[in-house]
Amino acid sequence: MTEFQDWREVAKLVYRNSKRHVTMYRSIVSFGEDTAEELLLKDLKAWQRYIQNHIRTIAEKNHIQRENLRWAAAMHKEKGHPHLHIVFWDNSIQKAKIRNPFTHPSVPDNIRRQMIKDTFSERIRAYGEEKNIAVAGLRSISDELVEDFEKHIRKTEKKHYKIWQEKEIFEDLCLDCLTMNYIADQVFQIKEALPGKGRIAYQYLTLGVKDQVDGLVEYLVSKIPGLQKRKTDYVESKMKMAYLYGGDSAFLLSKRRRFEKEAEKIIANRILGMVKTLYRLENEGRTVEYLYKCRQYYMEQMVTGIFVMLSSATDAQYGKHGETEKLQGSELSKEAKKELYLRNQDRGYEH
Repeated sequence: MTEFQDWREVAKLVYRNSKRHVTMYRSIVSFGEDTAEELLLKDLKAWQRYIQNHIRTIAEKNHIQRENLRWAAAMHKEKGHPHLHIVFWDNSIQKAKIRNPFTHPSVPDNIRRQMIKDTFSERIRAYGEEKNIAVAGLRSISDELVEDFEKHIRKTEKKHYKIWQEKEIFEDLCLDCLTMNYIADQVFQIKEALPGKGRIAYQYLTLGVKDQVDGLVEYLVSKIPGLQKRKTDYVESKMKMAYLYGGDSAFLLSKRRRFEKEAEKIIANRILGMVKTLYRLENEGRTVEYLYKCRQYYMEQMVTGIFVMLSSATDAQYGKHGETEKLQGSELSKEAKKELYLRNQDRGYEH
């Protein structure tokens, strides 16, 4: 086994494979935080040992012979959601050129069930005995028992979602579980209201769905003081540019309203970005139970993204304001300054 010292080494390998027309596949192995601790998956070495013991399952279910399997993996020790990213491919020249890139959803399902059997065999048997399942039936762990056991684990495992409190960006936030569940419910309702195909963007939404998104935007801003502050910061950064060029009170008020709409659109498109993520996870074969269990985690990621997007847009605007302020102090003519304003006024956050 080769231990890559830098992600660039893997990138070079991927590039060489693309030149050889090798079809590459990816997979993710993840556990709840409690389960990862139980399996002693606490560091990179432990994850390496685990995937070395189970990579053959991934190969076999994808009909790749052991001698032709090549793979690379990276561990992501994310708080509340430790997981392993894997890329793998068939290194035989003949097969590499003719492999179908499509993976049927049954393949990852079969991989997941087999890895659960291999990882938790004793626990599954004990669980089966607690449910008075015949001992003879436990000698060969069935898929039905695996699915029942998996549902049991999802319901009983503790949820470790401490990201909210630990991220500096959320120091001024205080959201209870009830609020988070409401946000998640609204996002899932928006997802169900969309057709599930075609481009998902705010400007293409039907009136009813747009009202749902706008309602959630308003709710987020009203419930999260830090988000309200960042929205205000964004608007003020845009207003500084408008003030440079003057205008009566009606003009400046119209600009303020426009910039508020821009900020709300940034939030709306991040919500729709999360909807796209949920669709992608469904297409990867994630179950409804899985999405429900991880909903708080995904909502926290969504709100984090909103903060980052608004903050980045605000910083960019202040940078632009500083440059323009310098030009204002130069010998530009009145017409040149007007042209500069017209050129810059619409350079907001693009969606």
